[in-house]
Amino acid sequence: MTKYIYLHLVIIKSSFMKNFFLLLIPLSFAFASPVIAQVDEEDASTNKRDTVIRIDERRFIYKGKIYKDNSPYFTLGYGVGRNLGKSNYEQNMTLSYHHFVKGVGLGIGFHTSSDDKIWWRSYQKMNDLHLMVGKRWDGVRFNLSAFAGPSYSYGSYVGYNDVREREWAYGYNTVGAVVELQFTYRIFYDVGVGLTAYSSMNKHTKVVGTQFHLFFSTAYVRSYD
Repeated sequence: MTKYIYLHLVIIKSSFMKNFFLLLIPLSFAFASPVIAQVDEEDASTNKRDTVIRIDERRFIYKGKIYKDNSPYFTLGYGVGRNLGKSNYEQNMTLSYHHFVKGVGLGIGFHTSSDDKIWWRSYQKMNDLHLMVGKRWDGVRFNLSAFAGPSYSYGSYVGYNDVREREWAYGYNTVGAVVELQFTYRIFYDVGVGLTAYSSMNKHTKVVGTQFHLFFSTAYVRSYD
């Protein structure tokens, strides 16, 4: 009789444990599903089109990568401008570096404008090295900036010579001023294309124009793991 009772208890216990584990399996999935969904949601959110997840004061996650706010960038522009003194159109090119300290932008660059191809020699050509200050309005899709400052200009221009009674080429080295407005569409956060409107002026040559530019930022830190 005792053996029968013991065997019966063992069967009951075995049946209970079996049913318990069968119940535990779906419960474990029920508890695990929200966690898995949350992880998937977090992974999806880090790659969402325009979602920005702030890490700290300067760094953020965008499209699965970590970037820094207000990072320096380079622009290389090429376009066409108008020489106001000669009333003709010229080709131009600008290479600029923009750095930012507590929201204030500092720019340094080289600009050249010529009535011929800029890599050819011409008697009507302006070069300037410029130092600028300015501000940017930065977003995940766009970068807008405005800079202005003094320049050191050198080159030559063609003018009428009363003594020789004909056109003559004059060389010059002087100070001037540069203004630069840039609008950039970011293809990726740290690479983009855009338009630059600029003016470079000194007492001998005055040019205004537009450029198509390439934009390269140093914002990238690393991939988000």
